[in-house]
Amino acid sequence: MYIAIDAVGIRGHGGAAVLSELMHWFPKVRFDWKWHVFLAEPNRREFDLKPTTENVTIQTIYNTNGIKRLNWINEGLFNQLYRLSPDMLFSFANIAPAKPVFPQVAYVQQRNALFYNKPSFGTIKRSFRMRALRKHILRGACSSQAVIVQTQSMRRQLVELEPSLTNKIHVIPSGYRTPAPDFMVNSHKKQMIESLKRPRLIYVSHPSEHKNHTTLIKAIPEIAERFPDMQLLLTLEHDNPPDRRYRRFVEEIEKIAKKHDVVRHIVWLGRLNPEEVTYALSQSDLMVFPSLSESFGLAFVEAMAAGCPIAASDLPYAHDVAGTTAAYFNPQSPTLIAETIIRILDSKTVLNNMRDAVDKNLTQYHYQSIADRISSVFENVVCSDDLFLYQT
Repeated sequence: MYIAIDAVGIRGHGGAAVLSELMHWFPKVRFDWKWHVFLAEPNRREFDLKPTTENVTIQTIYNTNGIKRLNWINEGLFNQLYRLSPDMLFSFANIAPAKPVFPQVAYVQQRNALFYNKPSFGTIKRSFRMRALRKHILRGACSSQAVIVQTQSMRRQLVELEPSLTNKIHVIPSGYRTPAPDFMVNSHKKQMIESLKRPRLIYVSHPSEHKNHTTLIKAIPEIAERFPDMQLLLTLEHDNPPDRRYRRFVEEIEKIAKKHDVVRHIVWLGRLNPEEVTYALSQSDLMVFPSLSESFGLAFVEAMAAGCPIAASDLPYAHDVAGTTAAYFNPQSPTLIAETIIRILDSKTVLNNMRDAVDKNLTQYHYQSIADRISSVFENVVCSDDLFLYQT
């Protein structure tokens, strides 16, 4: 089997983590298959991907920023596929070709684009961009033989928008990252975390409108009243934000923190590598996740793997992943967030019960089984009797 993977739209964050894990495990669960991965140019992404076996080829595609990515999907990718003649295309970055030339599977992981207009999720310009993205995602999904999403809530949202997809959608979760053989944690960050007082709360997230950092900051005064030494660890760059948008989010968080006089309770960890995320979670008392929207929520399974209890938004995506292992709160209410956190931290019994529940829920999130399940979808698509139209 020869699989082409279009990952040109992946820039970083959770999508990059999932892609890296799948490309580590795909060759292990299907060792005789060949894989050809298309990636954006290095300066357009925050990760690197290296072949793990001779059956994996990485090809860099240049000049695909913005609207040019659509040109890649509808023209450049078309030409590359004819050159390679794979058995199937795996469109990993949400948008699949609307007029496929080979069997294809779409991987839809952009939850925000599937929402109806939500003013709280950013500017009018961003809302317009999300609507346009949603249009292309749905067109590509309808043209695919199968669609993979990570949660039941994602499936429900897609079916609501496009009922014809009902029987095409497969729900396969993401998982926790495979520990690196060389556990690399920056010594300065390690020392900084170890020196912090307790309780330690941590929010593993990049900045974006839906991540809801400011509501969590507003909950700190009530938490600090009960736990004066509490610390909130944020995986954000404070001193060197990578771009203007990122800086705007950091400045807004800092503004709210100053207004509520909680600056001393916030620890800026900066961006962390996977090993540092695992270490920070293992050294924290509670992972707090107030996000308003997620396609999956990678931090949930990372916290489970690190043995860190979870308090999260009382929303479908969180229940889909964390289930009974987490405690839930209304993400719009600082008071309810604070009350939930205080209730958990006040009881060692509650914390221990949450840790025990995490261990039981973790097995389904190993990438070996996830890669095997996705590969089985590929096999079903390629072996389908309905694909004779593509053999031209």
